[in-house]
Amino acid sequence: MRGVEQIPWLYDGLCRVLEWTGLERWRAWLVKGARGRTLEVGSGTGRNLARYDHALPLLVAVEPAADALEASKGRRGGALLVRASAEALPFREGAFDTVVSSLVFCSVPRPEVGLAEVRRVLAPGGVLRMLEHVRSEGRLGGAFADLIQPVWTKVAGGCHPNRRTEATVEAAGFELSERRANGSMRRFVATPR
Repeated sequence: MRGVEQIPWLYDGLCRVLEWTGLERWRAWLVKGARGRTLEVGSGTGRNLARYDHALPLLVAVEPAADALEASKGRRGGALLVRASAEALPFREGAFDTVVSSLVFCSVPRPEVGLAEVRRVLAPGGVLRMLEHVRSEGRLGGAFADLIQPVWTKVAGGCHPNRRTEATVEAAGFELSERRANGSMRRFVATPR
């Protein structure tokens, strides 16, 4: 079953609503901090691409879904679009100064493998900038996320609303900073330890 995330026109419509309700500011923060050679993992339909500084020496967007990658075309001239998974990034070690991830690791089948790949392609001193929704820290919210997870994961194309992504990032050898939380939404910068 295809999920919402694999239907570009539906996903873009949902994102427009979420951006209107506050996600826009968080997306702007996310890309504003990108420096040097930049990789966006799980770029989806390319909603972030036009937000990046045009002075970046290199901008590469990776997305596993062909339909979403096709929808990305034209959103930012000069960006290199690559069909690939976060779990198997086709780049050399240390290729990027910044890796950006926006609402991605909830649906990566093996997030620990994807984060190991991110760490591998980051240059020394590089940073990972993430915007994710995570399992609610509240008892009721967390229980609800656990309850709906099996159905939600099918409907939303692999999204797991009950992942503890921050803990997974730390377990993958990153240190978190510039962390901000709003309900189940998180944004943070992570650097390899």
